[in-house]
Amino acid sequence: MRSNVGDLAERAYLADALVILGENPQVALDPAIIPKREISKLREHRFARSRLRLKDLRFEVELISFWLMNRLDEDYGAAICSSAGGLLRANHPILFHPDQFFYFPLSFPLREMSELSRIFEEYDAQRMSGYDLWSRYSCLDGDTGLVKEKNSTKRNFKMYFGDGVGGDGGIFDKFVGPFLGWHLVFDPDVYPEEYYDTFAQMGLLNPHWEQPSDEENSVVKKKRGPKPSPAKQEFFRRYPEGLPEGLTAEAVAEELKASGFPITGRSIYSYDRERRVRK
Repeated sequence: MRSNVGDLAERAYLADALVILGENPQVALDPAIIPKREISKLREHRFARSRLRLKDLRFEVELISFWLMNRLDEDYGAAICSSAGGLLRANHPILFHPDQFFYFPLSFPLREMSELSRIFEEYDAQRMSGYDLWSRYSCLDGDTGLVKEKNSTKRNFKMYFGDGVGGDGGIFDKFVGPFLGWHLVFDPDVYPEEYYDTFAQMGLLNPHWEQPSDEENSVVKKKRGPKPSPAKQEFFRRYPEGLPEGLTAEAVAEELKASGFPITGRSIYSYDRERRVRK
């Protein structure tokens, strides 16, 4: 699961690093390059030691990967696949992560983002690694994408959804339990066209990039179109003008959960803010 977004994360990191070093970041959009190899070359640049925090490199790539993974789910929706090959749209609780810091836009340099200050404090104190970001998924194995019950599942679900995991018809039993042993997957046919379009849709477009011409880009075009999560679609349907005055995000989340759309108040707040920004 982590490797699926690694290429995109490495290209985003590479572009920002090249800008910092005074170089052209356009190379990061070239489908022919191997971004990991290009990142390794950065260490040889004459300004690398003075302008880049090279010891943070792998952690920042992992952080970008994690953010992208969750952004892809928000915008395009993940699916789950059974051992027999059956496919279903993944329920929101399957991808639940208690930190949920991916609901804000990502910008560079990452260390200057107030939303990530606590993450970097933990990293600097050697209490957090890139792997830890993925391991905190409540119902997913961060490496394999396997849907599973973890030691933290019951605690997290009780805190954020108001129930636990044990046989009471709660959120876990209804929306996660039947899919234990399935794997998380993404349909590549719904991603944006080419790297430039992908980063534009994800909100990670480097301001120094120029959109490549059709002749310059050799990536095969695929059918596209964002597919918001069911809970997100239902929120937009019920509240097309946004959250009414006096109605909290937590109240709307409870309303949607009662109708079979499990979601947190934090997600509702994020969706409402996202729509207002677009207006």
